[in-house]
Amino acid sequence: MHDHPAATVAQDTSAVRRVLLVKTSSMGDVVHMLCAVHEAQQQRPEIRFDWVCEETFVDLPGLLTSVDRVIPVATRRWRKSLLARATRQEIRSFLASCRARDYDTVIDAQGLLKTAWITASIRCPRQARFSFDWSTSREPLSSLAAGSGVHAPMHQHAIARLRALCGQALGYQPVGPITALESHRPQGNSVMFFHGTTRQEKSWPMQEWITLGRALNQHGLDVQLVWGSPQEQQMGEALTEAIGGRAQLLPKSSLAQLAQHMRSARAVVGVDSGLMHLAVALGVPTLAVMSASHLERFSASRFAPYWAAHARVITRADATQSIPAQQVLAACVNLGLIQ
Repeated sequence: MHDHPAATVAQDTSAVRRVLLVKTSSMGDVVHMLCAVHEAQQQRPEIRFDWVCEETFVDLPGLLTSVDRVIPVATRRWRKSLLARATRQEIRSFLASCRARDYDTVIDAQGLLKTAWITASIRCPRQARFSFDWSTSREPLSSLAAGSGVHAPMHQHAIARLRALCGQALGYQPVGPITALESHRPQGNSVMFFHGTTRQEKSWPMQEWITLGRALNQHGLDVQLVWGSPQEQQMGEALTEAIGGRAQLLPKSSLAQLAQHMRSARAVVGVDSGLMHLAVALGVPTLAVMSASHLERFSASRFAPYWAAHARVITRADATQSIPAQQVLAACVNLGLIQ
């Protein structure tokens, strides 16, 4: 099917006051949605949002003051035992939560079959259900659950697509670059290291982390390491010991707690992960070590929003060489973190 602007039905959005957002996962996708909804709350401050979000990421929508209620969904867990009685009970309870309110508008910002069934079940007029149109949904059949399709070409950055979707659904035209969710005012002297990743090709060699950490210590900066899994904890303990000085392994933290740590940090250094997207969205100076950027599915453009002047993306010189710590240090100088 050829890309073409979707036919839209004219409707009065001025009366919209209560909106349900369906953006469940992954972490980076939810953070991108935060950026789009942040703009929406500036454009339409009278609107209040509820948000359906995967249970792992429910802390994130609460970062926005316009989000009243976060409804957890567990599609990742449910699909492992879909026929189990407990799962069916959870699904019924989830749907009851979704139907507890009538909504003026529903925005399915996922564009997948796993969210289309949620969109279709909400108490809302069909034409007030918005999603991406057939040609720009990741799973085209999902667009049939919405009454209004928004054309947002796949080659655009995810934030640009979500801005277009929210703008058309809520009756405003996105203009200019998007801004960070907050003004960053560091309260400390720490640089946070996000070394964890679920994909080996995105990892950065341990020796480079050690070299970078020691160099930052020499410039008077503390290093804080975070972890989520036992494997990340083990590596974090080893890095903390090897870096020495003012290196500190933080206790295991929720996403809300990590966001609070980021707010007070001088900067964040990490590999390609959801936490890095969150750091950028919060306006924290961010250095993204994109070890897998030579692979198309992990390209640097996937990570770096066009608006993020406070972020630096460090890539390999070629596919055969790792990224040296000195290259990351040079980016620290470029951001003004060290002299």
